[in-house]
Amino acid sequence: MNRESGKADRSKNMMIPRALGETLRRLTTQLLMKAKKAEPTVTGDMRGIERMGASLIGLEYRIKSFQSLSQKIFREAKAAGISLKESASRITDVLRYTVAAAPAHYAHLVTRAMAYLADKGYQVAEFRNAWGGKFYQGVNVHFVSPEGMRVEVQFHTPQSFAVKQASHEVYEIRRSESATPEEIERAVQKSIHYNAMVRQPKGAASIAWPLVA
Repeated sequence: MNRESGKADRSKNMMIPRALGETLRRLTTQLLMKAKKAEPTVTGDMRGIERMGASLIGLEYRIKSFQSLSQKIFREAKAAGISLKESASRITDVLRYTVAAAPAHYAHLVTRAMAYLADKGYQVAEFRNAWGGKFYQGVNVHFVSPEGMRVEVQFHTPQSFAVKQASHEVYEIRRSESATPEEIERAVQKSIHYNAMVRQPKGAASIAWPLVA
């Protein structure tokens, strides 16, 4: 299951000015070097979640590709009107993991996994429970590891992950600068339709951080 599959991705065809190329390459390389250094320890910790009965999906894509990362730095700098350096400093998913759990155990698994990582010294920088939303179903957490590496973890059911993958192309159209208003509107409606099909696990909407005893 590839987060960076060969599906149409208009955002990856952005033209990067030559004058910014060297700065962008340097910033991208620095982020990737940090991620590669931290990855063995973080992956070992994520294996602990897997032993709870969950699955780590797409583990081979846990480190963002050079092209995808450099495009994201440039795209978000342009969108926010900030420098490439500041944009790079905001990136939270150079190292990322997808955890899938069966619906019957999902809510318990997510809270248990969060507590497990907190006990290991991971701090929650951002928590988002998107269950019940229009465009995405799942829990996304940005952690900071004990060594200071930012890590994104997405918690899904097998179905919510499959729908996320199936709707990737329309997601890219929604955020594309080259898409027409009509194309964006069609993509919005398709996204809503896809996500309406996802069955919400019992207790998923109540998952929160800090954990409620």
